[in-house]
Amino acid sequence: MKKQNIRTLSLIVCTFTYLLIGASVFDALESETENRRWTTLSDIEKMIMNKYNISPDDFKLLETLILKSEPHKAGQQWKFAGSFYYATTVLTTIGYGHSTPNTIGGKLFTMFYAMVGIPLGLVMFQ
Repeated sequence: MKKQNIRTLSLIVCTFTYLLIGASVFDALESETENRRWTTLSDIEKMIMNKYNISPDDFKLLETLILKSEPHKAGQQWKFAGSFYYATTVLTTIGYGHSTPNTIGGKLFTMFYAMVGIPLGLVMFQ
């Protein structure tokens, strides 16, 4: 195999491994907080439906009218796939901003992850 091919393959493996590690850490740091938030929102939804005697269908209609979009319907962000997506946006410096960590640990890890990952991304995508 050519030296250039070995270098390219090594960079791809290294970058992908780095993304997997980052996704695992973000998943571990953020998923519990997100699960608690989803549980709280679900409890509030049930409380409002009981208090005002609203059917689940009417509540969803009201929710749609108020929000005009339902971003939370995309599912939980901090499962492994969402964490991998976030790790990729950090590494590539895309940073859409709609997915950000909420915990102090997640924010700190993002900074350190970016300090190593951005140079790795620059070398990889050069």
